[in-house]
Amino acid sequence: MSLKITGAEQLYRNIDKVAKWSVKDSQSLQAVGHRVGAVYANYIKANVKDLGKDTKLRGKVIKNGQLRRSGGTWLPDKKRNTVLAGPRTNAVGGRKTKNSANGFYAHIVEKGDFGPRFGGKHRTQNTGVFERGINSTRSRSEKLQLMLLKQTFTNYTRGML
Repeated sequence: MSLKITGAEQLYRNIDKVAKWSVKDSQSLQAVGHRVGAVYANYIKANVKDLGKDTKLRGKVIKNGQLRRSGGTWLPDKKRNTVLAGPRTNAVGGRKTKNSANGFYAHIVEKGDFGPRFGGKHRTQNTGVFERGINSTRSRSEKLQLMLLKQTFTNYTRGML
């Protein structure tokens, strides 16, 4: 007894095309990542409060509003579809961020400028804003990502299946 499957070759070709989705449709997957990351970046821009004056840190001038302007999305590796969101900085991945929007000191703002072993933690109005932002935008971002990926995948596979 033998069984013959018709259309198996076309099915295998379609499976191969679907397997190459992340390579062939890289631009739209990056666009999805930027839209999803923008949810968190917009939270940062809306909730980080400006200091009201310029200040200096480690010999660098920090302009008023610099941390708020640093919120955004970026590709850490141009060869991959991974998109990161948060305060942009030149310190990670050799980026070219404007000096007026460089958030290199965001970790100090988030955790305080000196640890408990040195006598305490200096807290500001922005301390913890990034962690709160992650927690408050996580579910919205995940839902948006799922919806956009379904839509992108449907558009990519249109005509294949």
